Amino acid sequence: MKCIYASVRPEETRMGLVEAGRLQDYIVERHGSGNLVGNIYRGSVSNVVPGIQAAFVDLDLDRNGFLTLRGDEHLTQGQQILVQVVKDCRGNKGPGVTQNITLPGRYVVLEPFGSRISLSRKIAGRAVRTRLRELVQPHVPRGMGLVLRTAAGEAGDDEILADLEQLVRSWDIILRRSRVGRGPQLLHRELDLSIRMLRDYVTADVDRIVVDEETAFHTVQELLRSLGLSEVRAEHYEGTEDLFTHFGLDEEIAAVSDRIIWLPGGGYLVFDYTEAMTVIDVNSGRLTAGDSREETSLRTNREAAAEIARQLRLRDIGGIIVVDFIDMDTEAAREEVLQILKQEFALDRMKPRVLGFTRLNLVEMTRRKARRNLAGALYTVCPMCQGSGRVESPETVCVEIRRRLRGLFSQHAMARNLLVTVHPQVYEWLAVRGVRDMEKEFSCHIRLASDPALMAGAFTILNHPG
Repeated sequence: MKCIYASVRPEETRMGLVEAGRLQDYIVERHGSGNLVGNIYRGSVSNVVPGIQAAFVDLDLDRNGFLTLRGDEHLTQGQQILVQVVKDCRGNKGPGVTQNITLPGRYVVLEPFGSRISLSRKIAGRAVRTRLRELVQPHVPRGMGLVLRTAAGEAGDDEILADLEQLVRSWDIILRRSRVGRGPQLLHRELDLSIRMLRDYVTADVDRIVVDEETAFHTVQELLRSLGLSEVRAEHYEGTEDLFTHFGLDEEIAAVSDRIIWLPGGGYLVFDYTEAMTVIDVNSGRLTAGDSREETSLRTNREAAAEIARQLRLRDIGGIIVVDFIDMDTEAAREEVLQILKQEFALDRMKPRVLGFTRLNLVEMTRRKARRNLAGALYTVCPMCQGSGRVESPETVCVEIRRRLRGLFSQHAMARNLLVTVHPQVYEWLAVRGVRDMEKEFSCHIRLASDPALMAGAFTILNHPG
Protein backbone atom coordinates (compact mmCIF):
# COMPACT_ATOMS: atom_id res chain seq x y z
CA MET A 1 0.00 0.00 0.00
CA LYS A 2 0.97 3.62 -0.45
CA CYS A 3 1.14 6.54 1.96
CA ILE A 4 1.17 10.27 1.22
CA TYR A 5 3.03 12.71 3.49
CA ALA A 6 2.26 16.42 3.19
CA SER A 7 4.13 19.16 5.03
CA VAL A 8 2.40 22.55 4.77
CA ARG A 9 4.32 25.59 5.94
CA PRO A 10 3.93 29.33 5.25
CA GLU A 11 6.94 29.31 2.91
CA GLU A 12 6.43 26.00 1.09
CA THR A 13 4.38 22.83 0.69
CA ARG A 14 6.10 19.45 0.30
CA MET A 15 4.49 16.17 -0.66
CA GLY A 16 5.99 12.70 -0.73
CA LEU A 17 4.43 9.47 -2.00
CA VAL A 18 5.86 6.35 -0.32
CA GLU A 19 5.35 2.77 -1.45
CA ALA A 20 6.86 -0.28 0.25
CA GLY A 21 8.93 2.02 2.43
CA ARG A 22 10.59 3.85 -0.49
CA LEU A 23 9.97 7.38 -1.72
CA GLN A 24 8.40 7.24 -5.20
CA ASP A 25 7.33 10.86 -5.76
CA TYR A 26 8.45 14.11 -4.17
CA ILE A 27 7.13 17.58 -4.95
CA VAL A 28 8.16 20.95 -3.52
CA GLU A 29 6.21 24.14 -4.18
CA ARG A 30 7.57 27.40 -2.83
CA HIS A 31 4.71 29.80 -2.19
CA GLY A 32 6.61 32.86 -3.36
CA SER A 33 8.01 31.38 -6.57
CA GLY A 34 4.93 31.76 -8.75
CA ASN A 35 3.79 28.28 -9.75
CA LEU A 36 1.72 28.92 -12.86
CA VAL A 37 0.98 25.53 -14.44
CA GLY A 38 -2.76 24.99 -14.78
CA ASN A 39 -3.66 28.68 -14.50
CA ILE A 40 -6.01 30.02 -17.19
CA TYR A 41 -5.62 33.57 -18.51
CA ARG A 42 -7.24 35.95 -20.90
CA GLY A 43 -4.15 37.03 -22.79
CA SER A 44 -3.37 39.64 -25.39
CA VAL A 45 -1.22 38.66 -28.38
CA SER A 46 1.82 40.95 -28.23
CA ASN A 47 3.83 39.54 -31.13
CA VAL A 48 3.46 36.88 -33.83
CA VAL A 49 6.62 35.26 -35.22
CA PRO A 50 5.70 33.35 -38.42
CA GLY A 51 9.25 32.02 -38.85
CA ILE A 52 8.93 29.78 -35.78
CA GLN A 53 5.12 29.43 -35.93
CA ALA A 54 4.71 30.96 -32.51
CA ALA A 55 3.22 33.95 -30.73
CA PHE A 56 4.09 35.79 -27.53
CA VAL A 57 1.10 36.45 -25.29
CA ASP A 58 0.88 39.17 -22.64
CA LEU A 59 -0.47 37.59 -19.43
CA ASP A 60 0.21 40.57 -17.15
CA LEU A 61 3.22 38.71 -15.75
CA ASP A 62 6.92 39.58 -15.71
CA ARG A 63 7.43 37.66 -18.98
CA ASN A 64 5.16 36.94 -21.92
CA GLY A 65 3.80 33.46 -22.51
CA PHE A 66 5.09 31.44 -25.46
CA LEU A 67 2.36 29.91 -27.65
CA THR A 68 3.16 27.41 -30.42
CA LEU A 69 0.78 27.84 -33.36
CA ARG A 70 -0.70 25.11 -35.52
CA GLY A 71 0.03 25.32 -39.23
CA ASP A 72 -3.37 26.75 -40.17
CA GLU A 73 -3.73 29.03 -37.14
CA HIS A 74 -3.52 32.80 -37.59
CA LEU A 75 -3.42 35.36 -34.79
CA THR A 76 -3.07 39.12 -34.94
CA GLN A 77 -1.31 41.52 -32.62
CA GLY A 78 -3.65 42.75 -29.88
CA GLN A 79 -6.07 39.82 -30.28
CA GLN A 80 -7.63 38.58 -27.02
CA ILE A 81 -7.36 34.80 -26.50
CA LEU A 82 -7.86 32.28 -23.69
CA VAL A 83 -4.74 30.29 -22.81
CA GLN A 84 -3.59 27.89 -20.12
CA VAL A 85 -0.06 27.60 -18.73
CA VAL A 86 1.48 24.19 -19.43
CA LYS A 87 5.12 24.98 -18.54
CA ASP A 88 6.46 27.16 -15.75
CA CYS A 89 9.04 29.87 -16.42
CA ARG A 90 12.60 28.57 -16.83
CA GLY A 91 15.64 30.82 -16.72
CA ASN A 92 14.96 33.74 -19.04
CA LYS A 93 12.07 31.96 -20.77
CA GLY A 94 8.48 32.88 -20.06
CA PRO A 95 5.77 30.31 -19.37
CA GLY A 96 4.65 27.95 -22.11
CA VAL A 97 0.93 28.30 -22.88
CA THR A 98 -1.66 26.49 -24.99
CA GLN A 99 -5.15 27.18 -26.29
CA ASN A 100 -6.09 23.52 -25.73
CA ILE A 101 -7.44 24.20 -22.25
CA THR A 102 -8.17 21.33 -19.84
CA LEU A 103 -9.96 21.32 -16.48
CA PRO A 104 -8.92 18.26 -14.43
CA GLY A 105 -11.24 16.75 -11.88
CA ARG A 106 -10.99 13.67 -9.69
CA TYR A 107 -12.49 11.30 -12.27
CA VAL A 108 -12.62 13.24 -15.54
CA VAL A 109 -10.68 15.91 -17.41
CA LEU A 110 -12.90 18.36 -19.30
CA GLU A 111 -11.60 19.64 -22.64
CA PRO A 112 -13.75 22.72 -23.44
CA PHE A 113 -12.37 22.93 -26.99
CA GLY A 114 -12.07 19.17 -27.52
CA SER A 115 -14.18 16.91 -29.67
CA ARG A 116 -13.94 13.35 -28.41
CA ILE A 117 -14.23 11.13 -25.35
CA SER A 118 -11.03 9.34 -24.33
CA LEU A 119 -10.23 6.91 -21.54
CA SER A 120 -7.09 6.29 -19.53
CA ARG A 121 -5.15 3.30 -20.85
CA LYS A 122 -5.05 1.98 -17.28
CA ILE A 123 -8.82 1.37 -17.28
CA ALA A 124 -8.88 -2.31 -18.17
CA GLY A 125 -11.63 -4.38 -19.75
CA ARG A 126 -13.62 -3.65 -22.89
CA ALA A 127 -16.94 -3.92 -21.06
CA VAL A 128 -15.88 -1.37 -18.41
CA ARG A 129 -14.57 1.05 -21.04
CA THR A 130 -17.74 0.77 -23.10
CA ARG A 131 -19.96 1.32 -20.04
CA LEU A 132 -18.03 4.43 -18.97
CA ARG A 133 -18.10 5.90 -22.46
CA GLU A 134 -21.85 5.35 -22.74
CA LEU A 135 -22.35 6.80 -19.23
CA VAL A 136 -20.75 10.18 -19.92
CA GLN A 137 -21.55 10.66 -23.60
CA PRO A 138 -25.07 12.12 -23.12
CA HIS A 139 -23.75 14.54 -20.47
CA VAL A 140 -20.81 16.06 -22.35
CA PRO A 141 -21.85 19.49 -23.71
CA ARG A 142 -21.80 19.90 -27.48
CA GLY A 143 -18.43 20.99 -28.80
CA MET A 144 -16.49 19.72 -25.77
CA GLY A 145 -14.29 16.70 -25.15
CA LEU A 146 -13.53 14.63 -22.09
CA VAL A 147 -10.93 12.22 -20.71
CA LEU A 148 -11.93 9.61 -18.15
CA ARG A 149 -9.11 9.27 -15.62
CA THR A 150 -7.87 6.02 -14.08
CA ALA A 151 -9.83 6.65 -10.86
CA ALA A 152 -13.07 6.56 -12.87
CA GLY A 153 -12.64 2.80 -13.31
CA GLU A 154 -13.35 2.30 -9.58
CA ALA A 155 -15.88 5.14 -9.10
CA GLY A 156 -19.66 5.05 -9.01
CA ASP A 157 -21.71 6.50 -11.86
CA ASP A 158 -23.07 9.33 -9.70
CA GLU A 159 -19.55 10.35 -8.61
CA ILE A 160 -18.33 10.55 -12.19
CA LEU A 161 -21.32 12.57 -13.38
CA ALA A 162 -21.12 14.91 -10.39
CA ASP A 163 -17.44 15.52 -11.16
CA LEU A 164 -18.27 16.28 -14.79
CA GLU A 165 -21.10 18.62 -13.81
CA GLN A 166 -18.79 20.55 -11.45
CA LEU A 167 -16.19 21.01 -14.19
CA VAL A 168 -18.79 22.25 -16.68
CA ARG A 169 -19.97 24.80 -14.09
CA SER A 170 -16.36 25.89 -13.50
CA TRP A 171 -15.84 26.41 -17.23
CA ASP A 172 -19.03 28.47 -17.44
CA ILE A 173 -17.68 30.74 -14.66
CA ILE A 174 -14.37 31.11 -16.49
CA LEU A 175 -16.14 32.09 -19.71
CA ARG A 176 -18.27 34.69 -17.93
CA ARG A 177 -15.17 36.20 -16.30
CA SER A 178 -13.42 36.35 -19.67
CA ARG A 179 -16.18 38.56 -21.09
CA VAL A 180 -15.76 41.23 -18.42
CA GLY A 181 -13.26 43.98 -19.20
CA ARG A 182 -10.32 43.88 -21.57
CA GLY A 183 -6.63 43.17 -21.38
CA PRO A 184 -4.69 40.34 -19.73
CA GLN A 185 -6.34 38.79 -16.69
CA LEU A 186 -6.06 35.67 -14.53
CA LEU A 187 -9.36 33.79 -14.86
CA HIS A 188 -8.68 30.55 -13.02
CA ARG A 189 -5.95 29.55 -10.56
CA GLU A 190 -4.82 25.95 -10.20
CA LEU A 191 -5.39 24.30 -6.82
CA ASP A 192 -2.73 24.30 -4.10
CA LEU A 193 -0.59 21.17 -3.83
CA SER A 194 -2.20 20.17 -0.53
CA ILE A 195 -5.57 19.86 -2.33
CA ARG A 196 -4.27 18.83 -5.74
CA MET A 197 -2.63 15.74 -4.26
CA LEU A 198 -6.09 14.28 -3.51
CA ARG A 199 -7.20 14.85 -7.09
CA ASP A 200 -4.06 13.55 -8.77
CA TYR A 201 -2.33 11.11 -6.41
CA VAL A 202 -4.96 9.35 -4.28
CA THR A 203 -5.73 6.01 -5.92
CA ALA A 204 -7.27 2.78 -4.68
CA ASP A 205 -3.94 1.61 -3.23
CA VAL A 206 -3.37 4.71 -1.04
CA ASP A 207 -4.42 3.90 2.52
CA ARG A 208 -3.08 6.84 4.55
CA ILE A 209 -2.43 10.60 4.25
CA VAL A 210 -0.36 12.29 6.95
CA VAL A 211 -0.52 16.10 7.18
CA ASP A 212 1.40 18.29 9.63
CA GLU A 213 -0.75 21.45 9.49
CA GLU A 214 -4.15 21.58 11.20
CA THR A 215 -6.13 23.61 8.64
CA ALA A 216 -4.80 21.53 5.74
CA PHE A 217 -5.56 18.35 7.70
CA HIS A 218 -9.22 19.32 8.18
CA THR A 219 -9.45 20.28 4.49
CA VAL A 220 -8.12 16.86 3.53
CA GLN A 221 -10.63 15.17 5.83
CA GLU A 222 -13.54 17.07 4.30
CA LEU A 223 -12.40 16.38 0.75
CA LEU A 224 -11.97 12.67 1.46
CA ARG A 225 -15.54 12.57 2.79
CA SER A 226 -16.96 14.52 -0.15
CA LEU A 227 -15.12 12.27 -2.62
CA GLY A 228 -16.36 9.11 -0.91
CA LEU A 229 -12.84 7.96 -0.05
CA SER A 230 -13.69 6.62 3.40
CA GLU A 231 -11.08 3.87 3.06
CA VAL A 232 -8.27 6.45 3.02
CA ARG A 233 -7.23 7.38 6.56
CA ALA A 234 -6.17 10.99 7.26
CA GLU A 235 -3.79 11.60 10.16
CA HIS A 236 -2.66 14.85 11.75
CA TYR A 237 1.03 14.78 12.68
CA GLU A 238 1.51 17.05 15.70
CA GLY A 239 5.16 16.39 16.52
CA THR A 240 7.79 19.13 16.72
CA GLU A 241 10.25 17.24 14.51
CA ASP A 242 10.06 17.80 10.77
CA LEU A 243 7.48 15.45 9.23
CA PHE A 244 9.83 13.88 6.69
CA THR A 245 12.60 13.50 9.26
CA HIS A 246 10.23 11.83 11.72
CA PHE A 247 9.20 9.21 9.17
CA GLY A 248 12.78 8.55 8.07
CA LEU A 249 12.56 10.09 4.60
CA ASP A 250 15.08 12.92 4.88
CA GLU A 251 18.04 10.82 3.72
CA GLU A 252 16.19 9.70 0.59
CA ILE A 253 15.20 13.31 -0.09
CA ALA A 254 18.79 14.51 0.34
CA ALA A 255 20.01 11.84 -2.11
CA VAL A 256 17.70 13.19 -4.82
CA SER A 257 20.23 15.96 -5.43
CA ASP A 258 23.23 13.62 -5.65
CA ARG A 259 25.08 13.24 -8.94
CA ILE A 260 25.87 9.58 -8.17
CA ILE A 261 23.17 7.09 -7.11
CA TRP A 262 24.28 3.67 -5.92
CA LEU A 263 22.37 0.53 -6.90
CA PRO A 264 21.74 -2.46 -4.59
CA GLY A 265 24.14 -4.75 -6.47
CA GLY A 266 27.11 -2.39 -6.32
CA GLY A 267 26.60 -0.56 -9.62
CA TYR A 268 25.82 3.13 -9.80
CA LEU A 269 24.20 5.84 -11.92
CA VAL A 270 25.78 9.18 -12.83
CA PHE A 271 23.45 12.09 -13.70
CA ASP A 272 24.68 14.97 -15.84
CA TYR A 273 22.58 17.87 -17.11
CA THR A 274 22.97 20.03 -20.19
CA GLU A 275 20.79 22.73 -21.69
CA ALA A 276 19.44 20.28 -24.27
CA MET A 277 19.14 17.00 -22.38
CA THR A 278 19.82 14.86 -19.32
CA VAL A 279 22.47 12.16 -19.66
CA ILE A 280 22.59 9.13 -17.35
CA ASP A 281 25.58 6.79 -17.31
CA VAL A 282 25.23 3.26 -15.89
CA ASN A 283 28.36 1.73 -14.35
CA SER A 284 28.91 -1.79 -13.00
CA GLY A 285 30.98 -0.57 -10.05
CA ARG A 286 32.14 -3.43 -7.85
CA LEU A 287 32.00 -6.63 -9.91
CA THR A 288 30.85 -9.81 -8.17
CA ALA A 289 33.42 -12.58 -8.31
CA GLY A 290 32.36 -15.57 -10.36
CA ASP A 291 29.78 -13.76 -12.50
CA SER A 292 30.31 -13.51 -16.23
CA ARG A 293 30.47 -10.08 -17.84
CA GLU A 294 27.09 -10.61 -19.52
CA GLU A 295 25.41 -11.66 -16.22
CA THR A 296 26.89 -8.67 -14.41
CA SER A 297 25.86 -6.27 -17.17
CA LEU A 298 22.29 -7.53 -17.33
CA ARG A 299 21.82 -7.58 -13.56
CA THR A 300 23.17 -4.04 -13.20
CA ASN A 301 21.09 -2.79 -16.12
CA ARG A 302 17.92 -4.32 -14.63
CA GLU A 303 18.52 -2.49 -11.35
CA ALA A 304 19.44 0.69 -13.23
CA ALA A 305 16.27 0.69 -15.36
CA ALA A 306 14.01 0.53 -12.29
CA GLU A 307 16.00 3.17 -10.40
CA ILE A 308 16.18 5.52 -13.40
CA ALA A 309 12.38 5.55 -13.66
CA ARG A 310 12.15 6.35 -9.94
CA GLN A 311 14.80 9.07 -10.08
CA LEU A 312 13.16 10.79 -13.06
CA ARG A 313 9.93 11.04 -11.05
CA LEU A 314 11.66 12.19 -7.87
CA ARG A 315 13.77 14.82 -9.66
CA ASP A 316 10.94 15.65 -12.09
CA ILE A 317 13.36 15.60 -15.01
CA GLY A 318 11.74 16.39 -18.36
CA GLY A 319 12.72 16.79 -21.97
CA ILE A 320 15.22 14.55 -23.76
CA ILE A 321 16.92 11.86 -21.66
CA VAL A 322 19.73 9.62 -22.90
CA VAL A 323 20.90 6.57 -20.92
CA ASP A 324 24.21 4.83 -21.55
CA PHE A 325 23.53 1.31 -20.27
CA ILE A 326 26.35 -1.21 -19.91
CA ASP A 327 26.85 -3.00 -23.24
CA MET A 328 24.80 -6.18 -23.67
CA ASP A 329 25.53 -8.78 -26.33
CA THR A 330 22.05 -10.15 -27.00
CA GLU A 331 18.88 -8.59 -28.33
CA ALA A 332 16.88 -10.47 -25.67
CA ALA A 333 18.81 -8.73 -22.88
CA ARG A 334 18.30 -5.31 -24.44
CA GLU A 335 14.59 -5.97 -24.88
CA GLU A 336 14.28 -7.06 -21.23
CA VAL A 337 15.79 -3.76 -20.06
CA LEU A 338 13.43 -1.78 -22.30
CA GLN A 339 10.43 -3.66 -20.90
CA ILE A 340 11.49 -2.88 -17.33
CA LEU A 341 11.70 0.82 -18.23
CA LYS A 342 8.26 0.79 -19.86
CA GLN A 343 6.73 -1.09 -16.94
CA GLU A 344 8.15 1.35 -14.37
CA PHE A 345 7.14 4.36 -16.49
CA ALA A 346 3.52 3.20 -16.47
CA LEU A 347 3.29 4.77 -12.99
CA ASP A 348 4.56 8.16 -14.19
CA ARG A 349 2.03 10.97 -14.70
CA MET A 350 4.40 12.83 -17.05
CA LYS A 351 3.99 10.10 -19.71
CA PRO A 352 7.59 9.20 -20.58
CA ARG A 353 8.26 7.58 -23.96
CA VAL A 354 11.02 5.02 -24.48
CA LEU A 355 12.31 5.23 -28.05
CA GLY A 356 14.63 2.23 -27.87
CA PHE A 357 18.35 1.56 -28.31
CA THR A 358 20.45 3.45 -30.83
CA ARG A 359 23.36 1.95 -32.78
CA LEU A 360 25.68 3.23 -30.06
CA ASN A 361 23.75 1.21 -27.43
CA LEU A 362 22.18 4.34 -25.93
CA VAL A 363 18.53 4.46 -24.89
CA GLU A 364 16.63 7.59 -25.93
CA MET A 365 13.63 8.72 -23.91
CA THR A 366 11.44 11.77 -23.54
CA ARG A 367 9.43 12.97 -20.56
CA ARG A 368 6.97 15.84 -20.39
CA LYS A 369 8.05 19.11 -18.80
CA ALA A 370 5.54 21.11 -16.81
CA ARG A 371 6.56 22.64 -13.50
CA ARG A 372 10.07 23.60 -12.54
CA ASN A 373 11.95 20.42 -11.71
CA LEU A 374 13.23 19.79 -8.22
CA ALA A 375 16.69 21.19 -8.97
CA GLY A 376 15.11 24.38 -10.32
CA ALA A 377 13.03 24.75 -7.16
CA LEU A 378 15.85 24.10 -4.70
CA TYR A 379 18.98 25.49 -6.33
CA THR A 380 20.29 28.48 -8.23
CA VAL A 381 23.25 28.74 -10.60
CA CYS A 382 26.61 28.70 -8.81
CA PRO A 383 28.12 32.22 -8.91
CA MET A 384 31.61 30.71 -9.02
CA CYS A 385 31.30 28.43 -12.06
CA GLN A 386 28.06 29.79 -13.62
CA GLY A 387 26.65 26.28 -13.69
CA SER A 388 29.54 24.60 -15.51
CA GLY A 389 30.79 22.70 -12.46
CA ARG A 390 34.34 23.92 -13.07
CA VAL A 391 36.49 26.88 -12.03
CA GLU A 392 39.99 27.89 -13.07
CA SER A 393 42.73 25.77 -11.51
CA PRO A 394 45.27 27.53 -9.25
CA GLU A 395 47.92 26.98 -11.94
CA THR A 396 45.71 28.67 -14.55
CA VAL A 397 45.20 31.68 -12.27
CA CYS A 398 48.97 31.86 -11.68
CA VAL A 399 49.62 31.87 -15.42
CA GLU A 400 47.05 34.66 -15.88
CA ILE A 401 48.67 36.75 -13.11
CA ARG A 402 52.10 36.40 -14.75
CA ARG A 403 50.63 37.33 -18.12
CA ARG A 404 49.01 40.42 -16.59
CA LEU A 405 52.22 41.43 -14.81
CA ARG A 406 54.24 41.20 -18.02
CA GLY A 407 51.83 43.63 -19.67
CA LEU A 408 51.87 46.03 -16.73
CA PHE A 409 55.65 46.07 -16.32
CA SER A 410 56.15 46.53 -20.07
CA GLN A 411 54.07 49.73 -19.74
CA HIS A 412 56.02 50.77 -16.60
CA ALA A 413 52.68 50.91 -14.81
CA MET A 414 53.69 49.13 -11.59
CA ALA A 415 56.06 49.72 -8.70
CA ARG A 416 58.50 47.09 -7.52
CA ASN A 417 56.53 46.30 -4.37
CA LEU A 418 53.19 44.60 -5.12
CA LEU A 419 50.20 43.27 -3.22
CA VAL A 420 48.52 40.32 -5.01
CA THR A 421 45.22 39.16 -3.50
CA VAL A 422 43.73 35.81 -4.55
CA HIS A 423 41.24 33.12 -3.48
CA PRO A 424 42.50 30.89 -0.59
CA GLN A 425 42.96 27.84 -2.87
CA VAL A 426 45.09 29.86 -5.26
CA TYR A 427 46.98 31.39 -2.31
CA GLU A 428 48.13 27.95 -1.16
CA TRP A 429 49.39 27.06 -4.64
CA LEU A 430 51.15 30.41 -5.24
CA ALA A 431 52.79 30.49 -1.82
CA VAL A 432 54.60 27.23 -2.57
CA ARG A 433 55.19 27.39 -6.32
CA GLY A 434 54.44 30.70 -7.97
CA VAL A 435 55.60 33.75 -6.05
CA ARG A 436 59.36 33.15 -6.14
CA ASP A 437 59.38 32.60 -9.91
CA MET A 438 57.41 35.81 -10.48
CA GLU A 439 59.66 37.83 -8.17
CA LYS A 440 62.69 36.53 -10.02
CA GLU A 441 61.23 37.25 -13.49
CA PHE A 442 60.04 40.77 -12.72
CA SER A 443 62.72 41.79 -10.18
CA CYS A 444 60.07 42.80 -7.67
CA HIS A 445 58.79 41.94 -4.21
CA ILE A 446 55.30 40.39 -4.01
CA ARG A 447 53.24 40.27 -0.86
CA LEU A 448 50.55 37.60 -1.18
CA ALA A 449 47.12 37.95 0.48
CA SER A 450 44.10 35.61 0.69
CA ASP A 451 40.47 36.72 0.38
CA PRO A 452 37.70 34.05 0.51
CA ALA A 453 35.21 36.59 -0.88
CA LEU A 454 36.98 36.53 -4.24
CA MET A 455 35.83 34.22 -7.03
CA ALA A 456 38.22 31.29 -7.60
CA GLY A 457 39.60 32.82 -10.80
CA ALA A 458 39.66 36.44 -9.65
CA PHE A 459 42.65 38.38 -8.34
CA THR A 460 43.80 41.93 -7.67
CA ILE A 461 47.25 43.48 -8.23
CA LEU A 462 48.06 46.69 -6.36
CA ASN A 463 51.15 48.77 -5.71
CA HIS A 464 52.19 48.14 -2.12
CA PRO A 465 54.14 50.70 -0.10
CA GLY A 466 57.18 48.70 0.80
